[in-house]
Amino acid sequence: MSIENILFDADGVLQYPTRRWQPALQSVLTLEDESQAKALVEDILEAEAEVLESATGFVERLEAKLAKWGRASFLAETLNVLHAIEIHQDVMQTVQAVRRLGIPCHVGSNQQALRARHMSEGLNYRLLFDREFYSCFVGAAKPRVAFFEAVIAQLGCDASAILLLDDRAENVEAAKQAGLNAMLYFGRDGAASLRRQLSRLGILVDR
Repeated sequence: MSIENILFDADGVLQYPTRRWQPALQSVLTLEDESQAKALVEDILEAEAEVLESATGFVERLEAKLAKWGRASFLAETLNVLHAIEIHQDVMQTVQAVRRLGIPCHVGSNQQALRARHMSEGLNYRLLFDREFYSCFVGAAKPRVAFFEAVIAQLGCDASAILLLDDRAENVEAAKQAGLNAMLYFGRDGAASLRRQLSRLGILVDR
């Protein structure tokens, strides 16, 4: 069966952080040393993990984590670090070329709701993609097969007609279990690599 929809992971595929969380947070939150910054990053990741399948609750959890470190007033500064993302422009150009071929392209990403909204509105994914599937709104996170089942249901096509491009092997394997086509891909490999992978499935994209 030919590919009718392409699902792109976000972090590591479409986009990359412009600020490394640990040194950036150590600086903006005036933490004493690297160990404190590392521990805070672990706290933030824990807060995110708790709400990857929920549309609410992240801000409250983040505020609690910052209060633990005596930084309750630094919510905005912390969010600025978490939202410091840039798009791989060559990859995005290829995505748009695929869309011009008539193949819908979608985001499929594990995100807490605040970052998902930043990606949709701040990075303009709501216009750059046909649909957006964020775990916080889907109600399931990769690599749970339930995430892919929800995508299949909403796209209304056969699972084998969907291609996932993801930088995590466990997500690729879960997608295959759900019946999708799936390939391991890293945004840093560049658009040429993406075009080669797509060509193996008969999707030929000009430069």
